[in-house]
Amino acid sequence: MAAACLFVFLTICGWWLPRLIRRVPPLLANSKATAGFAMAVVLLSAAIGLFPLFLLIALIKNPQGYVTDMGVTKESVFYQQPVSFTWDEIGRVYCRSADDRAISSIEIVAKDGRKISFGNTGGVDFASMYELFENQLGPGVVKICDSLRRS
Repeated sequence: MAAACLFVFLTICGWWLPRLIRRVPPLLANSKATAGFAMAVVLLSAAIGLFPLFLLIALIKNPQGYVTDMGVTKESVFYQQPVSFTWDEIGRVYCRSADDRAISSIEIVAKDGRKISFGNTGGVDFASMYELFENQLGPGVVKICDSLRRS
């Protein structure tokens, strides 16, 4: 992971960003309004350039989620500690289903507003997880799945 992130970072800072910066001085020689606009464009371009690095980190880390007898835990991508709820902390459970009635995502919301989302990236059986939530928490907490209708 470190090698891939270093490669993307060096590509951005060693190749792309210097080419962008070379174009700035001629723009700064113009009026203050043009210079301010040029700096805003440069900063926006730098942010867009660094976005793939953060996306790469998120994809490489691919946080894992766990449902256990103690509650629900999901590893965090950018923070060191996972997000965890005990069964008593869960306030609502929402889910979405596709046209074929297969559950495609589950979102767990704690009573204090924290959230854990599980999205189906393929091969995950959310029906049994949804049933576990229904049995553990009851129908007052677990909501009926919303359908994702394609228009």
